[in-house]
Amino acid sequence: MNVIGLGNTGCNIAKEFERYSQYNVYYIDTEQRPGERSYLMPKHDHPEKYEANCPDLSHFLPKQGEMLFILGGSGDITGASLRILHAARRCDITVLYIKADQSLLSTIGQLQQRATFHILQEYARSGVFKEIFLLDNLMVSAIMGDVPIADYYNSINKMITPIIHWLNIFNNSDPIMTTFSPLAETSRIKTISMVDMESGSEKMLFSLDNATEARYYYAISAKSLKEDSSLNNKIRNQIKERNVRTSFAIHETAYDNNFCYGIICSRQVQEF
Repeated sequence: MNVIGLGNTGCNIAKEFERYSQYNVYYIDTEQRPGERSYLMPKHDHPEKYEANCPDLSHFLPKQGEMLFILGGSGDITGASLRILHAARRCDITVLYIKADQSLLSTIGQLQQRATFHILQEYARSGVFKEIFLLDNLMVSAIMGDVPIADYYNSINKMITPIIHWLNIFNNSDPIMTTFSPLAETSRIKTISMVDMESGSEKMLFSLDNATEARYYYAISAKSLKEDSSLNNKIRNQIKERNVRTSFAIHETAYDNNFCYGIICSRQVQEF
């Protein structure tokens, strides 16, 4: 998979994917990033200027294959996002959108985040992109708990990246049991959840309204699969408690700890 980070937020999260061999990571930023797959964007003082003056990046971006495009919606550079995505239009594009805390943004940042948030969802819903995942920094932070200020954003990035990586692994490997069926064609606006394996409680990474369906990926150790006779009923009971059309898959892992991630889908553009 090709991973493209746009701006400071997008590039910092994309950098975490360098830890895994399965990704080709590209950076587009106004600050020089290391490596050959780094594009230095000229600086401007307004999002509209980034859109109007965005260079043709078709020579820089991948021409085909899966692409994860990561951005935070509030940066001025996100004004160039549609021009960049158009240059990569032959790829199978998933957008990962990180929503910043509105109270910390300038007036222009607030307006830009609101605009980017809605426009990218509309493009995804219309099928221009494969899907868009919405994550909220505040909700991710609440799950993490207290962290030092100096390590705040780095901790968020280090939490998000392994989850995305595991979901990619699950979607590209065969489960030992599954009830998955194809998602509705219009269920393109999504978020991610973390499920407590014992209690079944679920923590969302974005508060998604009007969810229509959900998929849960259970990562289970070989020992639990062989010895835990209650596991099957526990998983099925957790699934029955959900209020939307729900399916699950069980994957064997080499880890001792079991865990579960969910993908929650909606057909509706989310509002601020």
